[in-house]
Amino acid sequence: MRIEKDNIVIRSANVDDAIQLNKWWNDGKVMDHAGFPKGLGQSLEETMDEIRNWEGKLSQLCIIEINGNVVGELSYKIKGDGAAYPGWKICDFDYQNQGYGSQIIKLLFEFLFTDENINSKFPIDRIIWDTMLENKRAQYVYEHKIKARKIGIKENSWQDQLGNWRSSVDYDISREEFLNAR
Repeated sequence: MRIEKDNIVIRSANVDDAIQLNKWWNDGKVMDHAGFPKGLGQSLEETMDEIRNWEGKLSQLCIIEINGNVVGELSYKIKGDGAAYPGWKICDFDYQNQGYGSQIIKLLFEFLFTDENINSKFPIDRIIWDTMLENKRAQYVYEHKIKARKIGIKENSWQDQLGNWRSSVDYDISREEFLNAR
């Protein structure tokens, strides 16, 4: 999988990306938002195995590049229920708060709703994702720039790595809503 627009590239991860992904996944500052303030504690070999587990599937683990620099990751799962389930993060702090997030999300959503390979096997009618309740910046982007619908808040629904209870906000956007908002 590969999407290119202007200075942004989203491409399938490969084993050559393992060193960078492993560095991010083991960095508590990068992974704190996902509930891992100590990082994943994953070996390089485990990261390589995880990348290999995504290969050859409709669901993908991807790398985000901006201006030729590897700056983040995203993934999406296709479960055959008419929905896609993505997640993303700009891991390089120098590229955060620059407006790239909404551009990356829009590129991904357009791909998921229009890719012939995916939609010929499992037509995608909606995209569903979540964010942490305290991530107000992401919620603003989802609601005002992506025009997604907040469908619910799950209070104290999971515990992070330190045992703290965390809450999340669920979002949803239909194919029609997304294509009409462009």
